[in-house]
Amino acid sequence: MMPIWYMEHRTSILLFQSVIGVLPFAGYLSKKKNFAVRFIIGTIFGICLIELFVHTGILDINMLRSGITRAVASLLVFFVTIIVCYLAFDENFYTALFVASSGYIAQDISGTVKTVIKLVPGIGEMSSVLNGVIILDVFIYGLVYLLLFIMFRPFTRKRESIFHNKEKAVFSAIALVFCIGMARLSQDNYDRNLLAIGAEAIYQILCDFFILLLQFGVMERVELRNGVDTMKELMHQQYDQMKRSKESIELVNEKYHDLKGILDGYELELPKDQLRALKKKIEEYEEFVSTGNHILDVVIAEKKELCSRENIELTTLVNGAELSFMDDVDIYSLFGNAFNNAIHATKKLPEDERFIMLTVSSGGGTTTIHIENSFHGNVVMENGIPKSQRDPRYHGFGMKSMERIVKKYDGTIAVKAEGKVFNLDIIML
Repeated sequence: MMPIWYMEHRTSILLFQSVIGVLPFAGYLSKKKNFAVRFIIGTIFGICLIELFVHTGILDINMLRSGITRAVASLLVFFVTIIVCYLAFDENFYTALFVASSGYIAQDISGTVKTVIKLVPGIGEMSSVLNGVIILDVFIYGLVYLLLFIMFRPFTRKRESIFHNKEKAVFSAIALVFCIGMARLSQDNYDRNLLAIGAEAIYQILCDFFILLLQFGVMERVELRNGVDTMKELMHQQYDQMKRSKESIELVNEKYHDLKGILDGYELELPKDQLRALKKKIEEYEEFVSTGNHILDVVIAEKKELCSRENIELTTLVNGAELSFMDDVDIYSLFGNAFNNAIHATKKLPEDERFIMLTVSSGGGTTTIHIENSFHGNVVMENGIPKSQRDPRYHGFGMKSMERIVKKYDGTIAVKAEGKVFNLDIIML
């Protein structure tokens, strides 16, 4: 039997436990100014509101053994928890609804674990004393909340911008009502033996835990959808850039062609050695940008300018005609991202160590692309590809885009760091 004081304030204690249960899931959310003050005052206000309902008879303590009354009290606790979250966190209503439901479920798991532990001889008697039940609550709730924080931290720590979603909020509310309703109806039967109580408690813990997994599974789906949207945005940007670059290269080629004609007209007026030197420069340019694939010419011309600016030695041995099976946008995106990564890594080195080499060849029914560049440091891998730290908005999308393109053509992509050389190898059928 619970202490009388504990039973009289059980709903207020439930609110306090639910509000604290929010914290394992909300640590990475944006907080309003004076967060701690807002959080504490909101909780105190909620407790005072519940105590007012109790003392005015709106929430009858004597009826808390009724399943319906217990469900109403639990929904009131959930509603107040949402308000506390909305007041304390600098997030929208749907995020407050989501984390409030997570907090309530965390509280429900802890309370059910306590129910199971109380079945152990000696511990049940401990909960009949006020000090004993407080110690039991602090230990069990603290331990369960810590475990939930550790288990769900990989989900919550990188979800600052993904908590805002109506689908999650609606799902969370439905899951919570289901959790409250089913649990309270089953607990309304007081003729159960200890075995039935223990079995129902374990079942409830499993249900609560799987509801949490489903909630964060919704978040995974939303993140995937956001990732697809970001990828589409990047592809659109790359397509526009490809068109602009292609037009620029065509204009430059046209001007070089005109320049050759002009030089021919000055053949009798300019010294032969000077004229020969000028024509050689033009021929070098024409050789450089003529790979057999016009889009690859555009990419190389772009990156050659960047490499020249960063004093990076760029070497290419390319048969661009072997890439005729690829779409223009795919060629531009694949080689553009590969070059960008190589330039970003290489320009950090001393100038005499900077180099990038590209080869494209074919044989045996396959097309092979090899890019190697100098680099220094460690390559951090994530899901089999190097982890990017350059732009948090487009975290890793360069390599993901390359991986997607290679898979589109039934190919494989592999990276390897050997000494001070980073190697990227792509094989496509």
